[in-house]
Amino acid sequence: MTNSATTAGAQFTIPAPEIIDPASVSSLRWGIMGAAGIAEYFVAGVQKHTKQQVVAVASRTPGKAESFAEKFGIESHDNYEDLLARDDIDVIYIPTLPTQHRDHALMAIAAGKHVLVEKPLALDPKEAAEIFAAAKAKGVLAMEAMWTRYLPQYSVIRQLLAENALGEIDLLEVSMCQANLEIPRLWKKGHGDPFFDMGIYPVSFAQTFLGNPSKITAQAVLHKNGIEEEVSVQLQYESGARAYILMSARAAVPGVASVGGSKAKLMVGPEFFIPSSVSIADVDFNSPFTTWKDQTGIIAHEGLSYQATAMASFIDQGLLESPYESHADSIANLEVCAEVIRLIGAEIF
Repeated sequence: MTNSATTAGAQFTIPAPEIIDPASVSSLRWGIMGAAGIAEYFVAGVQKHTKQQVVAVASRTPGKAESFAEKFGIESHDNYEDLLARDDIDVIYIPTLPTQHRDHALMAIAAGKHVLVEKPLALDPKEAAEIFAAAKAKGVLAMEAMWTRYLPQYSVIRQLLAENALGEIDLLEVSMCQANLEIPRLWKKGHGDPFFDMGIYPVSFAQTFLGNPSKITAQAVLHKNGIEEEVSVQLQYESGARAYILMSARAAVPGVASVGGSKAKLMVGPEFFIPSSVSIADVDFNSPFTTWKDQTGIIAHEGLSYQATAMASFIDQGLLESPYESHADSIANLEVCAEVIRLIGAEIF
């Protein structure tokens, strides 16, 4: 079962998500370039919920690839060159540090591989543009692993937007707040950066509804080493609409996203960035919500699997960009993140 909507007297019908059947796309052969923690979630989801084949993993850290490979029943390499030289690999997934993405992606692209690069694609938008340009020149698909855009709830959202169910959107607010002070990579300069790592989710969410902002303001609480712990951002748009983003890597609150339009108000989550729910109601106070709830049984980070099936579908179609997040979209979101970092005076390198 993939769709559940309860009306309780509400005036809205929520469309069922359009989910790509994993059996309907080519079973591509994947290589994993870096045995990072997120790669374990990715491979586990892919093996459980798709027809894609994970062939091998490579890591330059002694013993790390072997341990990873044993866990998932795949082959291992102690260097990237041997992985990329394999003829039996079609796609490379890159979960290394954002500061390494450019070099690793360009290596894979030069080897003629399609690339799925973990978000954020880079900490420098110019590096993202370089990756995309190289991929197009080589005739391969390069895609940012903005996995939330491939979840069933995003299909629901896209259909509601196509139907103009919300009307003219005026206001959006979204929170991405988790107690992550004990995650070392977020607090090492050049290793991740909280706003690029976490804030990219709400920035991407706002772009889905409102496009790219014309003005950005921000304020922050900084860590002792100059990296941002908490950031509040206001995005303003040519239409007059506003988006408010709260990102915290020090305190946890429910990850709810809300959108206000002239016809309806929308709520996603909690948590808005993992398989959850979409609710819509009339703009009047206390109007009853119609709710769609994800009942696929694919939970939390298992949702990373959707982007693998989608990427196989795009490759089957000969696409060089994702129709769910264009290259321009990815770069624009990184530009927003970079401007926020500049405004708050954070130190990420």
